[in-house]
Amino acid sequence: MRRKSFMAVSAFIISLLGYIILPKKVKAPTTHKNPDTYPGTDIVIEPGDLLFSPLGKSESKYVGHVGMVNHAKKVVHSIPAGLIQDDVPTYFNKFRSIKVYAPRVDSHRNSAAAYLEKLYLAHKNADYRIMTPLAAKMDEQYCTKIVWQSYYYGAGVNLGSFNQKAKAIHPELLKDRNYILPKNSFK
Repeated sequence: MRRKSFMAVSAFIISLLGYIILPKKVKAPTTHKNPDTYPGTDIVIEPGDLLFSPLGKSESKYVGHVGMVNHAKKVVHSIPAGLIQDDVPTYFNKFRSIKVYAPRVDSHRNSAAAYLEKLYLAHKNADYRIMTPLAAKMDEQYCTKIVWQSYYYGAGVNLGSFNQKAKAIHPELLKDRNYILPKNSFK
């Protein structure tokens, strides 16, 4: 448990230092001519894709955020106002840079996205709580938790190999290369 806490604090500090020392002066591209691809690219948007950002510009002003693509190609994420879904260009406009990760196994993407959709419909008005266990209280969410639950309950994948009682997990700690790999980065 101490190792996970140390990792969470370390990830937070690294993200914060990276933002302070090397401020991003560019925005994620927002040109969106093809609704099947990420803005400004030819990379296909697929269910189960994870979109990581070091810092948001609007709803999520925290150091680190993650959203997940559903089958309708909307990005579902948790913010203090509850669970929301944005179309991809809108989501890209909210963040300074985005890194897209995809599951190694195609069946994981569909199973996780299906669970995400059920979770969103059942708990749209979830309270925003960072200090809530990953596997408990579906009506209390934060960005990392909704993604972790979608992969854990939907696809049987424990991103980051966390204990179900773990709390306040930084999004960067979900980047478990055993299960997900970078698709690309957008700055």
